[in-house]
Amino acid sequence: MVKSWIGFLLAVLLFVSCESVSSDTIKSEALLSTTEVKGESKNCAVVLKAQQGISYSANVVSDGDWALFSNGETHTADTMQGGDKILYIYFDKNDSGKSREAEVSVQFSDGTRFESSFTQHSYDSSVALSRRWAELPECKVSSDYIYNTHYGQLGTNSNARNYTYCFAPEYRAALWVAYPLHKSHTSGSGNRNNSSFGYDPEVSTSYQANLGAGSYSGWYDRGHQLPAADRKCSQQMMDQTFYATNMTPQQGNFNQNKWGVLEGKVRNMICADTLFVVTGAWFGGEHDSSIDSSTTDKSGNRCTTPTHYYKALLRTSKGNTGYCIDEVKDASQLRAIVFWMKHANTGNNTAITSSDCITVDELERITGFDFFPMIDDSIEAAVESSVDPSLWGIN
Repeated sequence: MVKSWIGFLLAVLLFVSCESVSSDTIKSEALLSTTEVKGESKNCAVVLKAQQGISYSANVVSDGDWALFSNGETHTADTMQGGDKILYIYFDKNDSGKSREAEVSVQFSDGTRFESSFTQHSYDSSVALSRRWAELPECKVSSDYIYNTHYGQLGTNSNARNYTYCFAPEYRAALWVAYPLHKSHTSGSGNRNNSSFGYDPEVSTSYQANLGAGSYSGWYDRGHQLPAADRKCSQQMMDQTFYATNMTPQQGNFNQNKWGVLEGKVRNMICADTLFVVTGAWFGGEHDSSIDSSTTDKSGNRCTTPTHYYKALLRTSKGNTGYCIDEVKDASQLRAIVFWMKHANTGNNTAITSSDCITVDELERITGFDFFPMIDDSIEAAVESSVDPSLWGIN
């Protein structure tokens, strides 16, 4: 849905830019980006244009207040600062079984008023996130988790999948981020110096940590789950790795030393076939004595710190078969490993050893998620119950 109205917004902004050049007076106007959204869509936008200094008051009315502005309210007001203003309206997926409608109104101080509405259709939750992507864990559609996939530029493909996450509002963090990794992802025009930390436009800001103006309180870094260095393929894909939904509060030494070394090792495990990765944060264990149970973001919101981190990897054994994962029928042709680490101040320690490795089965027992469900049922147990760190260059 986001792509469907991005082009619309660009056209509107281009029109506004051209008109502002040819006229000293900007006519007050409000345009709704769409009148119909899909059941799984999470936002839409209202584009405002008006003369600088004109104030506005906007309202959204929906049965049960399911549609809210980015401030978490049904009302927002401000003064135009010149140029255009985009108001985002956020909502959850609609699994009610029927369509629902929201009314939007904007009143400008010059007396101009606009009214419109949009309809969000229902969707079948039983097929939510039903994708044939080998890295994607089975999604628990009955939970309160928020799932989303970001897409971006990869080579000549302008709509390649970047990553999928399972976001838990109670932690203001994703439980896991799943993504494909190939040499085509790790080289290109993406430059982290041109990226900025900020909110994910697909999730209400009221759920996310405010990290745009700096890190968490204390010595907790804005720890990427999908590393920025894994997405040098384009600035668009790299920028998406700086969304708050990809961040967790990660102790500085751990993030910059041991975890950072692991990220580099994973990049060295890339093969001709795709390497499938799930990076996760676990909040269900006991905190190490060096880790606070929580920290705060720049707005003072409480953010729970993970007790453990992990990376689950899957690829073909030879690495150059050209096979899709579900085409493999021999367990020896696949290999999987999980790096499971307690979140702690590890100082300057950068050693990654076999003691950091567990099986996929063990990870599933700990987290309750089903990883790599695309593996053929006849070999799934054999692949997920064994691990050989030496095959991955780990002693």
